[in-house]
Amino acid sequence: MSARDAILQNFWLKLASLVLATMIWFAIAGAQMNLRPDRPAPGTVTRKLEGVPITVMKSAADLRAFRVEPSVVEITVSGPLAQVQALTPMQVEVFINLTDMSDVVGPTKKILVHLPADIALLGVVPTEARIAPVVPLSPK
Repeated sequence: MSARDAILQNFWLKLASLVLATMIWFAIAGAQMNLRPDRPAPGTVTRKLEGVPITVMKSAADLRAFRVEPSVVEITVSGPLAQVQALTPMQVEVFINLTDMSDVVGPTKKILVHLPADIALLGVVPTEARIAPVVPLSPK
């Protein structure tokens, strides 16, 4: 069988297979690009909020006081223009969860962020904070 016969035999079936494979490849490549967090979706804006204070979440029965270092973070968010522009640091909840800790001796905990709907978190700097219990001063 010659090369020409190998190409032309079932030509339309081979061409349809090539077109279908190309369409599948573009569909998968496009879906992967939309899932990348470093590329915001079209129509969204990115904004940095600096100096957002960290709060400590702990049990109501836990009467200890804690020092958090650093006490503020910088967060990067993205979302629709109107919502991101209207976002204030008071609408952002940045916290450290200490409800699962019984003995706190200088550990680091992950900083958690809760945002309003339609706003995505892109980054937190720093990602962890150091926790230290505050020793109360004894009265004289």
